[in-house]
Amino acid sequence: MNDVAAVYPEILVTVVAVVVLMADATLERRLAALLLPVITIAGLVAALASVFYVVPAGQYFRGFVTIDAFTSFFRAVFILLAIFAVAVSPAYLARRAVPPGEFYAIILFSTVGAMTIALSADLITLFIGLETMTIPIYVLAGIQRSDRFANEAALKYFLLGAFSSALLLYGFAWLYGITKSTDFATITGVLAAQGVANGQTIVALGLVTVGLGFKAAIVPFHQWTPDAYDGAPTPATAFMSVGPKAAAFAAILRVLVGAMGPLGVDWGAVLAILAAVTMTAGNVVALAQTNVKRMLAYSSIAHTGYILAAVAASKAGASASAAVLFYVFAYGLMNLGAFACLLYFDLEGTRGATLEDLNGFGRREPAGALALFIFLISLTGIPPTIGFVAKFVVIQPVLDAGLAWLAVVIALNAVLAAFYYLRVVVRMYMYDPSEKVPRLANTGALSAGLTVASLAVLVLGILPNSLYEWARQAALPLVR
Repeated sequence: MNDVAAVYPEILVTVVAVVVLMADATLERRLAALLLPVITIAGLVAALASVFYVVPAGQYFRGFVTIDAFTSFFRAVFILLAIFAVAVSPAYLARRAVPPGEFYAIILFSTVGAMTIALSADLITLFIGLETMTIPIYVLAGIQRSDRFANEAALKYFLLGAFSSALLLYGFAWLYGITKSTDFATITGVLAAQGVANGQTIVALGLVTVGLGFKAAIVPFHQWTPDAYDGAPTPATAFMSVGPKAAAFAAILRVLVGAMGPLGVDWGAVLAILAAVTMTAGNVVALAQTNVKRMLAYSSIAHTGYILAAVAASKAGASASAAVLFYVFAYGLMNLGAFACLLYFDLEGTRGATLEDLNGFGRREPAGALALFIFLISLTGIPPTIGFVAKFVVIQPVLDAGLAWLAVVIALNAVLAAFYYLRVVVRMYMYDPSEKVPRLANTGALSAGLTVASLAVLVLGILPNSLYEWARQAALPLVR
């Protein structure tokens, strides 16, 4: 029973997913559209409360599961992202005739997989969680079956995702062959005893890095990201852009910083270079985009680079891992919000608004435009938003780790990103409205969700200490 109690949040989310599917199959369509988001959000709130249910930190299920502050932090992050994604979706789902029960259940099952990654203490548990998270996302990308762009997004995501999973599994198998164990603690001990990395550990490290690089959309393993984000239905893109990425970094921290920490000298330099390339490539290509949805897709790649910079600075200690956790939370809040704002514009199929479509948006929908403005300046890193604090807490451990050149690259990229983010703001407030853009009839739930998220971006930007302290405590289990 202690083992079962340790995974109460995952059990609750799974039960809610099953209830949603059953309700969708039995309720009348209009009633289902009204009740299903309420059931989903209520279940997620109950799961969030259970995250803080007092279960002693330690190993469960014979060492396959670990419960610690790191687990609780990511559980809470994943559930909050799922709540937001569900809250902003009903109007779009009704307009596009997307089955709401399937949509919400897919988000819930993917959230269970992401939570499983956070509690993993073994390569087997982590891989099961990773696949439980990603397979529903493939379906989510193509849930709008009649749209060819959604079909293309799902197919590209599935093919490259399956390829990356094969590489990652091969890397795990190679690591097992070296250490004779799949347990993180044992792997750490064996690698520490070996000292300097040899040819075999370098191969294992390379395969694991490539596999996780695909999941997190690190350049040059990012090819699937723009087309998948652009073609998927906009509410699906909002969740896809944050949930799987947060889970990928939870896996990176568990495997690289945790299990393969003794090889930090080897992977730290590589990740620093990948971080610089990722943020620069994402920002440069985003500059050329005229479709806002595609621009945000490339900017999400750039933010991957910022988070990866903190991972590369892991020798700075707990502050580096705390920076990763803080930035993951901030990125999830502001990026999901930015994509959700595009639900005011969705025009043809799954395509997002162009820059021209945003002309005069501030006059047509003042509340939605203000929310998008807040998210964009936060993504830029302008105070007093959480995005500014997130960049600050990343740069500090990067400097402490002796990577001053990488801190300079982060600062220059933040300036570069300001051009295309603020270009959208100029379009919203300084251009005449475009007459051809229709407004969605029912945006009450969307506006309410965006109001809460935008206020959180500002409040946590002004008072970030409690969130950072939580992230720091959550990072301590990774520090050996």
